Amino acid sequence: MIKMPGHLQIRSYHSPDYEECREIFSQGMQQLISITTCLIFSNLFWYITMVTIFAVMASFKWSILPLVAWLFLSLILWALLYVIIYLQIWKIINYCLKTDLLDIEKTYMSNKGCHMWVAEWNGKIVGMVGLIQNEDHKPGIAELQRMSVSKTCRKMGVASKLLEELLKHSRQQGLEKIVLKTSNAQGPAVRLYRKFGFKLIEGKPFIPNFIFKSLMIMSFELELW
Repeated sequence: MIKMPGHLQIRSYHSPDYEECREIFSQGMQQLISITTCLIFSNLFWYITMVTIFAVMASFKWSILPLVAWLFLSLILWALLYVIIYLQIWKIINYCLKTDLLDIEKTYMSNKGCHMWVAEWNGKIVGMVGLIQNEDHKPGIAELQRMSVSKTCRKMGVASKLLEELLKHSRQQGLEKIVLKTSNAQGPAVRLYRKFGFKLIEGKPFIPNFIFKSLMIMSFELELW
């Protein structure tokens, strides 16, 4: 972990933080586009390699056309995969910006059982995390949402401090369990949650088909008592 220079403050969300929080969340999600593309591509690498070897052998025996055609097709498939992932992630971003992050004050700071914290460093918001409790949750259970840290401040313990504050608050409120969902593309987040004792209770494909089967939505929970 890199030591963070200056003063880092974890505090409750205030209305002037609105635009910075939405920007941090959006940028964090956008960075998942390339990470997710590489994750899915690595799962398909074996199949792509086999077809490439076959195309090379065919080019030696018959013509170079099969190899050229396969390379051209591979570029098209790669571009198509990127576009699909790009659209899916932006769909998630827009959904969040139009729902709970549209009116953060109302969603997180005006409802019982809900709260949002921000990490402020040298006068700038560099991280955020939300806790939400609604009719979808059983009594005593709340959900961690919108954990995001600015790219320039990652690996500096910001997310850990945000999570510590959230758990401290949750215990003070008498909550029994914290649940959350993330993806296996978010490796640092998964490691953080496991470090704090969260247990994986379910994993299922984001899109249940052959190409996207390696992208998993993971559900975690933490018993507070």
